Amino acid sequence: MASFNFYLKDKNIENTTSIILVVRWAGNTLKYATGKSVSPAHWNTEKQTVKPLKAVEDQKVINGHLVRVREAGQKSFNELELELEREPTAKELKSRIDLALNRGKRAEPVEAVTFLGVFTQFINASKNGLRQTDKGKRIDKRTIQKYNTTYGAITEFGKTYNLEFETITEKFYTKFTKFLNDKNYKLNTVGKYIQVIKTFMQYATENGYNQNLYFQSRKFKTHQVPGFSIYLTEKEVSDLYELDLSEKPHLERVRDLFIVGCWTGLRFSDFSNIKLENIQDNFLHITTFKTGEKVIIPIHWMVREIMDKYAGKYANSLPPAIANQKMNSYLKDIAELTNSLKIDVETEGIIGGLKVHGIQKKHELVTTHTARRSFATNVYKSGFPAISLMKITGHKTEKAFLLYIKVTPEENAHKLAEHWAKPVMKVS
Repeated sequence: MASFNFYLKDKNIENTTSIILVVRWAGNTLKYATGKSVSPAHWNTEKQTVKPLKAVEDQKVINGHLVRVREAGQKSFNELELELEREPTAKELKSRIDLALNRGKRAEPVEAVTFLGVFTQFINASKNGLRQTDKGKRIDKRTIQKYNTTYGAITEFGKTYNLEFETITEKFYTKFTKFLNDKNYKLNTVGKYIQVIKTFMQYATENGYNQNLYFQSRKFKTHQVPGFSIYLTEKEVSDLYELDLSEKPHLERVRDLFIVGCWTGLRFSDFSNIKLENIQDNFLHITTFKTGEKVIIPIHWMVREIMDKYAGKYANSLPPAIANQKMNSYLKDIAELTNSLKIDVETEGIIGGLKVHGIQKKHELVTTHTARRSFATNVYKSGFPAISLMKITGHKTEKAFLLYIKVTPEENAHKLAEHWAKPVMKVS
């Protein structure tokens, strides 16, 4: 197991000195420059953080940066170990950490005040923290990825359309959505592109670059429909849990982490980042990454068994996380080994503006998000009150929650039949 610790480059110097992340594993050592410096007098060697002194005005910034560097190092190491099926070299680990921290990539220069130039500025401001959420938090990486994807699409579209702030009109909306539909994008994907355009236009308006407010019109719609997705029944979750993967430990760790998601209802960003301090007796105390909601979740017996398995191997007694995309790939391999998931599933959706139906094997549709839907649906079907369940899943309205769970019309019919079959106590 690799260790990740911070040290000062020269702890005896009177002025400031660089803070170095030192990673050690299996006889290997990587000294990684964090890009931050501090006076040795202001450094807490035991806690490996900058002391909370008034004399150090940016101590919170530095300490926050160190947390991100350490997490990038740990995540990079775990990803490489799974991908390579061996321990990485120091050079491989440094390259992956650089990639995780966006180092070695020079930011695109801000262009003149043009539509695409301001869009570039919008993305850069989101990356470096100059632009934040309404709650004062940094824009997360997945959102920035959506911005970049939209920028790529709008740049391609701009080859046949004059992109200026004044031309973001009904004509733009019609042609751009047709451009996306011609690529056979799903309706919700088209809606996400439009939502990013609206967010960008708001930014441009607030910063004095734009005076055209058509993007605020009701005709500038961001369509969204309940997307097609599956859930695993309790039996299917059990089948997955009982699958013998002892000869493929990298798949076993992925499967076990997925099971944690199935019995906590947490999003991938949360169940993949459970820390030791979140585990208190038989409960998980989590502040969710996406919404900032505080939730308390009892630890299911399967999760407890998984924690017992990894106790002593990892600080939180849970298997380490890898990138969401890589985990989704492994999950499909694991699901394919599960006999009960080799069934046909009828799929449906709106693609390219048209409603389409198809047939796929259930194991092909399993993703990290399936865990959260499985939890919500299975607990709801067990008779647990929806309002109480929403306190755990974080849904604000019952309407949104009921759209989220995956109960078929047949299951609802059986549920009603069971309800009617219960004896009714008559009052004399």
